[in-house]
Amino acid sequence: MAKVLITGVAGCIGAWVARHLLHDGHVVCGLDIAPQTPRLRLLGVEGAFPVLAVDIRDHDALAAAVHHERPDAIIHLAALQIPICKPNPLQCVQINVGAVLSLLELARSGGFSLTYASSAAVYGPNLGRTLGEDEELQPHTLYGVFKRTDEEMARVYWQDYGIRSVGFRPYVVYGPGRDVGVTSDVTVALWHALRGGRFHIHFGGTVALQHASDVARVFIRAALAPTAGAAVYNLRGTIADMPEIVRLIHAATDTEGLVTAGAAPLPVAFDLSEARFQRDYGPFEYMDLETGFRRTLEVWRAATESRPV
Repeated sequence: MAKVLITGVAGCIGAWVARHLLHDGHVVCGLDIAPQTPRLRLLGVEGAFPVLAVDIRDHDALAAAVHHERPDAIIHLAALQIPICKPNPLQCVQINVGAVLSLLELARSGGFSLTYASSAAVYGPNLGRTLGEDEELQPHTLYGVFKRTDEEMARVYWQDYGIRSVGFRPYVVYGPGRDVGVTSDVTVALWHALRGGRFHIHFGGTVALQHASDVARVFIRAALAPTAGAAVYNLRGTIADMPEIVRLIHAATDTEGLVTAGAAPLPVAFDLSEARFQRDYGPFEYMDLETGFRRTLEVWRAATESRPV
């Protein structure tokens, strides 16, 4: 069994990673600046492992935590989302870039591999064809620029220092715990529909969706068996247009007309190849949307939380 340190463990994907690792018998340690852990509570793992209060902008505090825990692998998920990055570029670069640089430096002396979250936001708009991992990397947001910077830093750390790393590019992550960020609208809409409320999804078009549980399993698979080099992988998941997503939300909640959506697509390509990922870590099958929505509702109905997580 491995010891895995998770940054941003109180976030959506972090909580799911902890849940799966614990279920499989691994040792987990979490880092997070958040004093409260509603997502860990929602997923039934609050108090099941230590969570250290660390601001990842503080290199010395981060280094002390890593040296104390001596993990076999680190899964780095702590980051600020687009709505926070846009008005706060300096804060965002300190967290979304600076922390990755700190962890790459710590990996040089710690002997561990780094698995980290990049994003499909490193791409520009859809071009009507499938894009590979190295094509059309022209992000339209600072968030995407910072994630792309992380990928390039990891590449150079492999080139210059031999540090192994694996980055993943999720798109619309949905499911229990996803309540922050532009693309969280899909999950929040499902929550409101379940409660008989109305919600407007602020984007339209076609997107790629991955349930948070699937994304967590991907990170774990790579962290426990990192490839040589500084690999970056797309995650394709399920491709669906907004009318189909809205229809499935209504079907899952046995409602009609509660959820609407905008017309403008996100400025991020959705047709992304994951051939490299399936070659190195496959076969990997994703939940279809119907199953993903149903399992999300099951978690919510079994919980006592009153917020859209």
